[in-house]
Amino acid sequence: MEIFDLSTPNILIDYDKLLRNIEEMANFAKKHNKKLRPMIKTHKSIEIAKIQKSFGISGIQCAKLSEAEIFADAGFDDIFISSEIIDIEKLRRAKKLNKKIKKLILSVDSIEGIKRVAEVFQDEEVYLRVEIDSGHHRCGIKPQDILVLYKEIEKYQNLKFEGIFTHGGQVYSSKNREDRERLSYEEANEVLKAKRILEENNIKCEVVSIGSTPSVFYSGKIDGITEIRPGNYVFYDFKQVNLGVQDIERCALLILSQVISKQENRAYIDAGSKVFGLDFLEIDHQKIYGYILDSPKSKLFALSEEHGWIIISEDSKINIGDKIKIIPVHSCITMSNFDHFYMVKGSEVIGKYKVDARGKFE
Repeated sequence: MEIFDLSTPNILIDYDKLLRNIEEMANFAKKHNKKLRPMIKTHKSIEIAKIQKSFGISGIQCAKLSEAEIFADAGFDDIFISSEIIDIEKLRRAKKLNKKIKKLILSVDSIEGIKRVAEVFQDEEVYLRVEIDSGHHRCGIKPQDILVLYKEIEKYQNLKFEGIFTHGGQVYSSKNREDRERLSYEEANEVLKAKRILEENNIKCEVVSIGSTPSVFYSGKIDGITEIRPGNYVFYDFKQVNLGVQDIERCALLILSQVISKQENRAYIDAGSKVFGLDFLEIDHQKIYGYILDSPKSKLFALSEEHGWIIISEDSKINIGDKIKIIPVHSCITMSNFDHFYMVKGSEVIGKYKVDARGKFE
């Protein structure tokens, strides 16, 4: 089957680009002596995670318990859930998961959270990582508060302190390459502050883990960091290109969409916010929701639920009925909106795969 035989809208994953992206990050981790634990919420695909595993990842990171359960059923047995779990019933599910796999790691950033984990896991061991706020101000404690949480963990024999982690999400607000570099180093420096405090108190900290694709090529080189957790690197997207992380030619995820109407200098496609999500970039004072490979000067400038609105450039040859390829602003969001994707080589479809962990919010 050829790409343009597919119905629209659909996700295309360029196999060669996907493989190159995965291999490059694996080589980067090896070169700088870091463990690589990719965040799998980007792709939610067992097939893609198996490719990552073949390149020597140390384990996987999941954003949610439901993702961890699905990947555990597929044979992944070293799983870090990076969102704090507070609900007692979910912690009971996590306990069942803990019995099933070789290693489960939970995240905590409060005394209350630690107490709840200890209550449910009182008769068995589980590993904990403490989240450090390195500037994103989403979850996590300040580095100077690390001893308070460590001492709370130490009260419970069944809780095993494994280390610390952070997600420097503020790097996504970078204005240029220099700004991205500065924020990346700040991410690493904040988590390393917590490590130094622990070591000054004769406390061993085996894991010092940082995440995010935009920051990893800077912070992932720093001594003292033991693990990197990028996710978006398998695909990249127009946001990563705009941040200067990668070139447009390295983006592996594309949306195939069809032009269904054309009015004067505008065209309308059958892919809207239910495909792309609502993430956008502001370029030259205009909102942009994706990069149109077939007409780079044309602009995907607005979305309704089922339609994409395009301002057509003067040199564009876009016509009604054409199927066009678009790189989304945020590939993680797009992937979570589909039940399956097509793996392609050139113009040939080589496989159809399920997006295994989508549709579950608990």
